Amino acid sequence: MNTQTLQYKDLTDFLTKHNAKTEKREGVNIPFTHTRIGDKTMGIHGGSYIIPKEMEETFWNLYYRSVFTNKRMEYLTERQLETGSPILLDFDFRYNYNVDKRQHTKEHIIDIINLVYLEILKEFYVFDVTKPFPIFVFEKPTVNRLADQSLTKDGIHIIIGIKMEHTLQVLLRKKVLDKIGESWDLPIINSWDAVLDEGISKGSTNWQVYGSRKPGNMAYELTQYYVISYDSVDGEFMMEEKNCQTEFTLAENIHKLSARYSEHVEFELTPQMKQHINDTKLQAKPKRVNNTRFRLLISNDPDDSEENNSISLEDIKTPEMLLRAINNLFKDMSLTEYHLKELHDYTQILPEKYYEPGSHLLNTMVAFGLKHTDERLFLSWVMLRSKASDFDYNSIPELYARWKKDLKIRPDGITKRSILYWAKQDAYDDYVKVKNNTIQHFLEETLTTLADYDFAMVLYQMFKDKYICSSVINKTWYVFRNHHWERDLGNSLRLSISREMYNVYQEQQKVYLAQMSAFDAGDERTEQMKKKIQIVTEISIKLKRTNEKSNIFKEAAEIFYDEEFVKKMDENRYLLCFTNGVVDLKNKLFRDGYPQDYITKTTGIPYSPFDMEKHESIANKIMTFMEQLFPIPTLNRYMWDHLASVLIGENINQTFNIYRGNGSNGKSLLTDLMALTLGEYAGTVPITLVTEKRVGVGGTSSEVMQLKGVRYAVMQEPSKDAKINEGMMKQLTGDSSMTARALYCESEKFSIQFHLVVCTNTLFEIVSNDDGTWRRIRIVEFMSKFVNPEDPKDDTEHQFDKDPILKEKLPSWAPVFASMLVKRAFENQGIVENCDIVMSASNKYRQGQDHIAGFVAEMVMRKEGKKIGKRELCEQFKVWFQEQQGNRKAPKGVELCEYMDKKFGACKKKDGWQNVQIVYPEQENDNEVDDLY
Repeated sequence: MNTQTLQYKDLTDFLTKHNAKTEKREGVNIPFTHTRIGDKTMGIHGGSYIIPKEMEETFWNLYYRSVFTNKRMEYLTERQLETGSPILLDFDFRYNYNVDKRQHTKEHIIDIINLVYLEILKEFYVFDVTKPFPIFVFEKPTVNRLADQSLTKDGIHIIIGIKMEHTLQVLLRKKVLDKIGESWDLPIINSWDAVLDEGISKGSTNWQVYGSRKPGNMAYELTQYYVISYDSVDGEFMMEEKNCQTEFTLAENIHKLSARYSEHVEFELTPQMKQHINDTKLQAKPKRVNNTRFRLLISNDPDDSEENNSISLEDIKTPEMLLRAINNLFKDMSLTEYHLKELHDYTQILPEKYYEPGSHLLNTMVAFGLKHTDERLFLSWVMLRSKASDFDYNSIPELYARWKKDLKIRPDGITKRSILYWAKQDAYDDYVKVKNNTIQHFLEETLTTLADYDFAMVLYQMFKDKYICSSVINKTWYVFRNHHWERDLGNSLRLSISREMYNVYQEQQKVYLAQMSAFDAGDERTEQMKKKIQIVTEISIKLKRTNEKSNIFKEAAEIFYDEEFVKKMDENRYLLCFTNGVVDLKNKLFRDGYPQDYITKTTGIPYSPFDMEKHESIANKIMTFMEQLFPIPTLNRYMWDHLASVLIGENINQTFNIYRGNGSNGKSLLTDLMALTLGEYAGTVPITLVTEKRVGVGGTSSEVMQLKGVRYAVMQEPSKDAKINEGMMKQLTGDSSMTARALYCESEKFSIQFHLVVCTNTLFEIVSNDDGTWRRIRIVEFMSKFVNPEDPKDDTEHQFDKDPILKEKLPSWAPVFASMLVKRAFENQGIVENCDIVMSASNKYRQGQDHIAGFVAEMVMRKEGKKIGKRELCEQFKVWFQEQQGNRKAPKGVELCEYMDKKFGACKKKDGWQNVQIVYPEQENDNEVDDLY
């Protein structure tokens, strides 16, 4: 303890004597260095203090004794240094209140430090192997669930022991925000911009003194301590974890956990960062003339003059100057940005149709894919365009203006995957060369690191166009096969580690052996090759071991993870996948399936454009089948249009089609044919989806989740008393969405694409009489009857002989039927014109449902031995209707009788309906009296 400490009784005495108000009375006009957070309700007095540099050691001795020895609570914050401040990071996570446990792990923190901050800091500084630096991580013991149950809070404080000016800390924060979402997948409800405190980076917000806390809150504790050193050989950092208890003596080192500690290491800025700072200063000059000249850095040599190390877009006049600018862009990129160089290379192998005169659409799509990946790839687009015979280098500034202004919104699905796919399809040999170069690049990296992550990166480069991981937690994998993404257990990719990936290293070993044979025995390069061969041999053994493969595959899951996959899966309403390609119903074409289509469903049958000569035999049978099912021409046309419209995942007509008819009328055969035609695009809907209350539907139902991407959803027979939920029916037949959850998965919101159909003999009860409900209802009468050829025929209209093996023929019909529906969908684009016979049946249903069902429910009851005659029924209905509706026209008695027949059995001519009675007011009273005894 120093002699100055003895001058003060305790921390309170010290702070009182260094109160900012006291200093000002003595004529000292300097800003405060510390504050105390006050809270009157808790009896905590706030304050501002000025602690001179020479008194800091005394302050820390007294503070440590008070807070850590005597266990007194303190509430101090400290002002950041204006210059020479360490890098301070304050992460403020906010979650829904139901979160009661910490969501981030130690691995999250290691990833954000190692893969994000340290990688980005390479862009700022030239690191020195002789200057290691510490990183301190602070966390609270547990999450903070607010008393008002509005949310749960958590956070992380980090100090990176490097001196960094606040202007650069702000730039560092901006770069981190571009990457943090790729590294962390926490279920936060605030934005990443809100998570990472900007005030801390600017230096304008105070830092909580270690051991202090906000009133009523827990204090942050030192939970992780690392020492970072730089390896100049491979340009990577080494991260050594230290024990916070045994390797960091708090009493002696607490001042190092301060925002005001000024003895951290500092490093020289990289030439690029110096240039950035200079450019920023030039831009900040108030009288700077704004012009269209955009300057690119093309040299990293700090000794070069400004004229030599940068170039204006207007100065790029030759292929050589363009190549020089591009080479400079990629020259100093880190390994994590190698994908930009790779995408540039794939872009340059695209054939003439992507850049020749008249290729505007394809060329623009390439531009969208490049810009979506990284703004810096502008010159990659220029280089592709420069191959055109009519390219003018004077147009580059104009192209840049278009790049910045007109290419802000990209067409859905155009990403770097699109460019890779085009290169693979249209320039396969060159595609393989670029891919092999990329694999080689990452393979070389593994020879120095031998890290599972880097081996997983090699695996990724080999199969990134074929595999995707949609959930790391649930280990959900997809493989792109047969024009769509198929669910995969990941076993085939894991097996590739021991096969294809092993073979890559074996081939590399052969290359090294060939190279070594070209050197003399005493050549030092021979020894280098021997070492590489030995390393490759060890790696080859590693790739065959089960545990080693498991570790690589675990790392691969995070690398292959595509956070957009589940959201985009089967969301394109106009694409329909067949076994041999994809039908684009909007653009009216048949093409290969693209990975960026995000299709996971398939019809399971091949497609070929409808050709009457080619398909005549089966097409005639299908048309005969449809003509027998729907013998009235207008109804037949309606059904063809209706069935074709379901291929498009938009219910443009917003209708709910009810297939109505008694047995042996072909309803099941038609829906079976549709199921065989649509494959995975056809689904079965639980009848409860439209009969239960909205809150009881689907939230945790796997059955509902399976409807995502389905185009044709069939519900089977409802019960006799089933009452439709009008609100749910409206939602399901509108252009809306729904939320459901598959087993062991989180809830997901997805667009409704299916057209809803029900097959029934008994119609729903519909209480509502609003137009919004009834304009959706379409009653499709299956009026035909199919009978055995040997059975006698009666006078019933529309009778046809039953084909006993027709169901066996349907699979062979499906491809032709699909071609016929696609042709019709191309023509009508999903629009179905109303049909008189359908609308008439629907209107009759409406008229009979809304009042008749209400009367029967209220006035008719089952009673053994009783009966109701037609005259009595109709008279009482008229009385009831007049009481309910006044002078409005009542539905016809015939409709009432039909309803009674359906509900209570056919009316006998003399005796009427059996075992039912009219409930008269006197009977209700009698029943109530009876209930009392």
